Amino acid sequence: MKNGKFATALAAAALAWAMPGWAQESPVVGTWNIAAETPMGTQQSTWTFAEGSDGPTVTVVDAPMAGGPPGGAQGETPTDSTSDLVVDGAQFSFKRQLTTPMGPMEFAYTGSVAGTELTAEANTSFGVIAVTGTRAN
Repeated sequence: MKNGKFATALAAAALAWAMPGWAQESPVVGTWNIAAETPMGTQQSTWTFAEGSDGPTVTVVDAPMAGGPPGGAQGETPTDSTSDLVVDGAQFSFKRQLTTPMGPMEFAYTGSVAGTELTAEANTSFGVIAVTGTRAN
């Protein structure tokens, strides 16, 4: 009986060690002040990456775009509007679904973190958008 519990604990520890990025805390975890250079101007947002019991999550909160069109991307993107989040050490990727005045759009982000700086790009149907960020916490 004791050997069975030990084997289960050992297997769980081995699995946690093998999980990229999240078993040992990733530098991606935390809150980031984001600037995305879009064709319509700079879009400011806050991204929060967290370790949840069901795996990693990312929450995106957009600020209103100065001088942007009414009804543009702003507000919080619910976590169920993001998908395919992968964090591997300092690297990350995820997809985000948005409803815009031009219709639904998908943004596929890939990026990395070095210290307090985040760099990424978003692949969209209208091209690649450069994304930068600084750690907020």
